[in-house]
Amino acid sequence: MLSGEMSSSLQLESKTTRKSGKLKSAVSSATNSAAENEKECRKFRLFVRDRRSNLRFLVDSGADVSIISATSQNKKKAEYLLYADNGTEISTYGIKMLNLDLGLRRDFQFPFIIADVTKGILGADFLHKYNSLVDINKKKLIDGITNLFVIGDITAISSDNVISTLNKSIKISNLLLKYPEISRPNLFPKEIKLDVKHFIETNGQPIHAKARQLDPKRLAIAKEQFTFMLNNEIIRPSNLQWSSPLHLATKKDGSYRPCGDYRQLNAQTIPDRYPIPRLEDFHQILKETKIFSKIDLFNAYFQIHIAEEHKCKTAIITPFGLYEFNVMSFGLKNAPATFQRFIHEVLRGLDFVFPYLDDILIASKSNQEHEIHLNLVLKRLNTFGLRINISKSVFAVEEIEFLGYLITPQGSRPLPDKVQAIMNYKRPENIQDLRTFLGILNFYRRYLKDAAKNQALLHEYLKGSKKKDKRKIQWTDEAEKQFEKCKNDLANATLLSFPNSELPLSLFTDASDTAIGAVLQQYENSTWQPIAFYSKKLNDTQQNYSTYDRELLGIYLSVKHFKHYLEGRTFTIYTDHKPLIFAFHQKLDKAAPRQARQLNYISQFSTDIKYIKGENNIVADTLSRVTEVSSIDYDQIADAQTQDEELKSLLTIASLNLKEYPLPSGKYLWCDTSTSKIRPYIPQAFRKQIFHHIHDLSHPGIKSTIKLMNSKFIWPSIKKDVQLWTRTCIPCQKAKINRHTKTKLGEFEVPFQADFVLCIQISLVLFLHPEGIFTV
Repeated sequence: MLSGEMSSSLQLESKTTRKSGKLKSAVSSATNSAAENEKECRKFRLFVRDRRSNLRFLVDSGADVSIISATSQNKKKAEYLLYADNGTEISTYGIKMLNLDLGLRRDFQFPFIIADVTKGILGADFLHKYNSLVDINKKKLIDGITNLFVIGDITAISSDNVISTLNKSIKISNLLLKYPEISRPNLFPKEIKLDVKHFIETNGQPIHAKARQLDPKRLAIAKEQFTFMLNNEIIRPSNLQWSSPLHLATKKDGSYRPCGDYRQLNAQTIPDRYPIPRLEDFHQILKETKIFSKIDLFNAYFQIHIAEEHKCKTAIITPFGLYEFNVMSFGLKNAPATFQRFIHEVLRGLDFVFPYLDDILIASKSNQEHEIHLNLVLKRLNTFGLRINISKSVFAVEEIEFLGYLITPQGSRPLPDKVQAIMNYKRPENIQDLRTFLGILNFYRRYLKDAAKNQALLHEYLKGSKKKDKRKIQWTDEAEKQFEKCKNDLANATLLSFPNSELPLSLFTDASDTAIGAVLQQYENSTWQPIAFYSKKLNDTQQNYSTYDRELLGIYLSVKHFKHYLEGRTFTIYTDHKPLIFAFHQKLDKAAPRQARQLNYISQFSTDIKYIKGENNIVADTLSRVTEVSSIDYDQIADAQTQDEELKSLLTIASLNLKEYPLPSGKYLWCDTSTSKIRPYIPQAFRKQIFHHIHDLSHPGIKSTIKLMNSKFIWPSIKKDVQLWTRTCIPCQKAKINRHTKTKLGEFEVPFQADFVLCIQISLVLFLHPEGIFTV
């Protein structure tokens, strides 16, 4: 009985197991089939057609933006990029305004991004703007406002057409996905929570202008743009006295941006004194940082509204009406100051951020810290309705380009591509081209040593020039050399370290006969690293100062220039003029009034002055010689030294200490370092040229000229050569008296004629003797 029950039980269990297995198999099969069906359904999309252009649009709520296909007429690339689902970049070519008729009894005017795609797409931004709904089952696109619908057609697509403004392959894509709105292009103004408005305070009567005539093509574009701005409350009709003419500014992609020609309005506008940061101020947040990000804001000006009472002043007069802006327009005088105030309020309290208008730099010490910093910044930007341009932003890198500089953990330097562009710059043919070259070069002036000296000859061509001067330049050999030297100086620009208040600080100064120079350095990694350079030419009065006074002036001016770095810091001043180390040990009543004033100012920052030999103070010593021997080409001298026989014999002389020093060009110059100054060896072909550079400054005598030449240069017969050339100097012979003569006393005959009476006055001095006798 038991065995039968057991057998029956086993058979039942077996049947149950088989049924369970079949059930699981059926469920699994059904699940897989549903998944496949769902996958297949995802490949079917709704398409609608524009009745005006007959263009067919894919309705896709998964696409972040609305786009149209690029044609051969609009293939000029824009900086904005889109991304496919696999991270592939999709090039864009600007924005085109379309006025669609989808059969819903109203027009849909919307800006579409022109991109490298095969079909037009109505994306999530379009559907959200017009409150449109998609019913894929009934093939309907429903207008959520009027409840009208249009029947489309369902078409199978071969692949997913996910168009995104976010590149999911970048490091922080997960962080950006937390704020999906922040990466979508912001084409419409939004209300911001921060109460910042743009005010236009003016003097004088309201300005007015006539409407400018436009050609039919530009007139059609202007009407289209103004209709869009009017529908989206960017502008509104105006009926007051103010009016400025319309200006259609051409953008990089070839499209037009309508704005006002506000030159008359700006002339009457009272300036807003809110400060725009200095470009180089970003160095202050970069100490010990290693990870950097840069954020570029999209259409940031549209986020700031104009004060209600001042909107009328932005009015633009057009052939088809008068309109005023509700939001801040391009071209207004105080717009940068207003936006800088706004972005400072948005990012207030974030010390690791440097905002410069719509560019934001974020710097951190580690990847973990950087992720925290980025999250804080993105949260702030999202809160205030700001959008970022992903294609122009860079995240979590160790080297970054910002405001024209290359930032690394070690320091900053000019951008390599900008340097290369200047290196490839052709010789300017006219005054305007030369002015352009000097403007580009001097953007990096703070990195250039002896910039004033090297550019002096080029600036001579600009004297008396006019705006857009097209006069041809008559180039000399010397001017061409200076032009090439300016380019090479930028190629060899110094890497400047980031200031760190926790590191020791020092100021190295020096003064020459014609200029003063200084370098501010901090001690890191067991060596002195430069933070900034300074040099200044002395005026005629200052050049007549004594050596002590010039060196003291150099310290005074350097401290004054770097005071924002030196205030509240302990630092040491190094000079190669030894008497200055006793300047604060003497009584001030012994100093001249000018010396007392300068010492009093220096003492407010530091009284620690130390002596350093001139040979160890090379940087400041070099900077101080801004105008000395201005046109000596040391590269040519270095080339001549390689074939000079006298130099080979001098290398064996023990009293000299000849060493090779590198030049910025990469060549090496033989110099003597046996004295406190570095003296280059001068080959035969350059000796008389060097003599005239020194002697012709003030035509000193033989002894003074020999002393000057000996202190700066060496060659075997320098004393004999300088003596001969000074004696045969024509200007000296014409202007100087070489021999003085003594003239003997003159003899005059005494006239004894009758007409004259000779009178002689004799004065006697009588002294009374004690015995009563008068004596003479």
